[in-house]
Amino acid sequence: MTQGQSGPGPDAVSRQAATLGRVLSLPQAELLAGYLGLLARWHGKANLVGPSDWREILATLLADSWHVADFLAGPAAAFLPPGGQPVLGLDFGAGAGLPGIPLRAFWKRGPYALLEARQKRCVFLGECLARLPLDGLSVAEGRVEATVAPVLAAAPAGTFVLCLGRAFAPWPQFLSLCRELVRRPMAVLTMTGSPTPAGETPSDFVLAVAGSYAVAGKTRYVSLFTPSAASM
Repeated sequence: MTQGQSGPGPDAVSRQAATLGRVLSLPQAELLAGYLGLLARWHGKANLVGPSDWREILATLLADSWHVADFLAGPAAAFLPPGGQPVLGLDFGAGAGLPGIPLRAFWKRGPYALLEARQKRCVFLGECLARLPLDGLSVAEGRVEATVAPVLAAAPAGTFVLCLGRAFAPWPQFLSLCRELVRRPMAVLTMTGSPTPAGETPSDFVLAVAGSYAVAGKTRYVSLFTPSAASM
């Protein structure tokens, strides 16, 4: 893929990521370049992500995914199943595939469902799955109240479920929704622009671990919540 209207090539993505402090492997750079290319091609059809310049998209949106991957492999790992055991990811309000599609380049623990209600975005997600090396990903079109149950039913009993939400709903409401729709064992990861005070956590959950990182001069926050003992 050449740099331009069709998007950047892997080398350009690697160089730009290096300026952000991230060293990419070739497969990671290829996946991100392919994804950025699809976003560029779709830009005239739908404004999926806001920015049009791929460098800005990488720095302000895709970078979230490698920070989330570091969090899941680091501080949050103690609250997830041991390595080698599958984790079913549920990406609520996946939109254009963030954080899930680029996250796949850095963290892959099992099947991952992109949950999205808007038809045009689901068409885009389907094209991503068809054109990029995204084995294990699926798209579930419709309201989460209707799509989560079939995804869970297709997973083996006892599979650990990780719910993720980037901008699906305010985090306390997101936790409450996950409690209603998702069985145990499970955890919920939130991505927010401000800290998630433990005192505001719904009683069904406890804040297991939290972290923060800088993107484009702003601090962003990731928090992992697990069901409280009283709710189990």
